[in-house]
Amino acid sequence: MAHSSSTTVVDVSLFKTIGLHQLLCPVNRGGYSVRSRRALMTALGLSFALHAFQVPWLYCALNDLQRFAYMAAVIIYGMMCAFKGYVLVTNSDRLWWVLDAAGYGYTGCGGRDPSALRRCRVTLSALLRSFVALSYATLIVWIVLPFFVDEYTPITNLDGTVTRYRTTIHNMQFPVPLSVYNSRPVWTLIYVTEVSVCIVNVFIWSIFDCYLVTMCFVLNAQFRTMSTGYVTLGRRRVKPLPQDTPVKGVRIKFNDVKSNHYDDLIGHIEDNRKLIKAFDVFFDVVRPVVLVQIGNGSYSVISLIFLTSLMYLMGVPVLSAPFLKFICGVISLTLELFIFCYGFNHIETAKSNINFGLYSSNFTEMDLKFKKTLLLAMKMNSSHKRVMKVSPKSSVGLEMFARVMNMSYSIVSVLLNSRS
Repeated sequence: MAHSSSTTVVDVSLFKTIGLHQLLCPVNRGGYSVRSRRALMTALGLSFALHAFQVPWLYCALNDLQRFAYMAAVIIYGMMCAFKGYVLVTNSDRLWWVLDAAGYGYTGCGGRDPSALRRCRVTLSALLRSFVALSYATLIVWIVLPFFVDEYTPITNLDGTVTRYRTTIHNMQFPVPLSVYNSRPVWTLIYVTEVSVCIVNVFIWSIFDCYLVTMCFVLNAQFRTMSTGYVTLGRRRVKPLPQDTPVKGVRIKFNDVKSNHYDDLIGHIEDNRKLIKAFDVFFDVVRPVVLVQIGNGSYSVISLIFLTSLMYLMGVPVLSAPFLKFICGVISLTLELFIFCYGFNHIETAKSNINFGLYSSNFTEMDLKFKKTLLLAMKMNSSHKRVMKVSPKSSVGLEMFARVMNMSYSIVSVLLNSRS
């Protein structure tokens, strides 16, 4: 990404602020050292191990549906964040290379007319800054919440007895006696551990999602710019010759015009291929994360909506600290799920218009060689059918997001009715 902040769609200052730029950037250009990346991988490994350690304790909460749903969401999301961080660190070089596609001059079309890329930058920057602010605001709410709620949290055990644990962020379970758990030194250690895990999770999910959304917007803007560039093919003419130019010279100039149009088409095709290559690398890296995220995000949203609804029906005030905690969680996770679905829908919308741009060019006035090359370009675009799908018939997009939200309403209704 060898571009200044004024010649790229990337919000470079935001990327540097949240640490994404340093994570992906090579060391010789100001990025994190190998030791820093290893330290991050160690933190991710410890976070994953801690969440995995909580899985057996879910069995003890089978008689407490509220506790079970909440801890299952925490465990799954913690593991998901560790997976995102692993993908970022292990593919940092490839992801840094893909960021080159955000430059205005990455394609000839973008270099000549970067208007779509500039508009994309403004919208993207506002969206990402709002998302990061909401993510870290949610983190702060969850961190300070234990000091504004009841000092002890009741948890129903498998045998039906109720145990009161001193309130932390998640009240993760550890094989220690209740009296030891509730003692101030041990409680402080557990609280600090959970704070550290939350900070790592928010750091990872914010930088990964910022990268993913950035590239979705970049690819959409570049594909739209390519489509607009294809429309101009066959319409641009070189500056006309003076009137006293010999006839022979006119013929040469006419041939140059034809040659210029053909060379312009070849240049567009090369840029198109380069853009598709960047899309393929991006797709290969993020595809496993996106597919897992859709399932994980769907469960997390359903769980938190259920818990929020349950608290409301139990008479918990809307302006209370516990209610605020779950509301912030619901908003953040729903927005994240929407971003994933919208991002790939955004790419596919622009990518599908490339051939329409080719068809809208002035190819009818061109020679046979130009027409054959243009037809090959159409076939090249038509043959590239990579779409983010969770099943052969279900692709990631706004339609999927609508189905998830509708399913959330149905499942939550069933769960609430079962309790009554």
